[in-house]
Amino acid sequence: MTSMQDKIRAQASKNAELLNTLRETDYAVSGYPQSTDYLNGLKSEISLAEGTLRKASQTVAFEYADHQKYRDSHVRRIAYKLSGKKDKFADQASKEEKEWLDAVQVELQSKRALEELNSKLDEAKRTNRELQEVAAVHEATQKELGALYKSIFDGPTPDVPGEDEKEHAVRAAEAEFNDKQWKLSTENQTRGALQDANKFLINARRNIEEALDAATMDAWGVGGSFADMQKHSSLSRAQGHISQVEMLMSQAQRMNPGVGSIGKLDIAEMRFMTDVVFDNIFSDLNAKDRIKESKVRLEQAKAKLEGELQKATQRIKAVQQEVNHARSVLDGRRNELQDVRAAAFDSITSGASAPAAAPAEAPPGYSAEPPKYTS
Repeated sequence: MTSMQDKIRAQASKNAELLNTLRETDYAVSGYPQSTDYLNGLKSEISLAEGTLRKASQTVAFEYADHQKYRDSHVRRIAYKLSGKKDKFADQASKEEKEWLDAVQVELQSKRALEELNSKLDEAKRTNRELQEVAAVHEATQKELGALYKSIFDGPTPDVPGEDEKEHAVRAAEAEFNDKQWKLSTENQTRGALQDANKFLINARRNIEEALDAATMDAWGVGGSFADMQKHSSLSRAQGHISQVEMLMSQAQRMNPGVGSIGKLDIAEMRFMTDVVFDNIFSDLNAKDRIKESKVRLEQAKAKLEGELQKATQRIKAVQQEVNHARSVLDGRRNELQDVRAAAFDSITSGASAPAAAPAEAPPGYSAEPPKYTS
């Protein structure tokens, strides 16, 4: 009898207990994600229903104001009466009242719909919590079973046919999955850097617009030194944002060399001698032209950056598919290994409880009656 067989027999009851728990909690593995999706869908519906109710309440308030206006307007009532159109006043008042009551009806229906959705939400939350607890038990049990099997079967197991091969397949699948996960993480970090660069580039473009407005005012002789200060301040802020863009683009390209360049990002600078000391219409127009050129370069860079963001998103989608496939393969390999190990448990434990084989020759039988003797 091998040491592994001793371990299996010692853990037989624990193995049976864990497998039974997995069978009892299997439904939560798919049930919990489905419940979560349903819960999120209800929350979205409630958000829309709340918006509908707000609009309905506003309509009620508006229609009620109109209804009140006709109901309580003595001046209008007298005017219609004097003109011989008393019935028309009554019809109009009735119309306003009907529109108000119709709006109230819509509001009540919206309230009821929202109440029903909130009731469903409460029930969905309760169900989701229950499924989450069961799914957590299933996950913990699966880990415990994996640890149990690892303590018994880890390493060479010549006594269990196919176990070593399945274990090797799991390790290979784990390596593949980890590689794909690392690749996905890198792609997500790359896109994050590009998204941050895009935010700073948007800020830089806004600063350039502000600088261009100030330069236009300065060229027309409006604003004086204040326009110059505003122009300088906006250009300075734009340059600070561009520095962040360049840093983030370098970071993205280090993480993924496939990220392309978005071009040169020069920002027009204030020239002390021409723009300040010798400030005139010509220097103002020259500064305005330089700022316009900067704006064009930033717009070109923005278009290129948006293209890089689209490519990054496409790469993430492609790698996510690879990750999903690798995870599916890994789950399959783990299940196959677990099946082999569970079968080893069944084989050894059932063999231990099997009845003993009959001996080769049975002892002679005895007759129910004693032998008869003759005299």
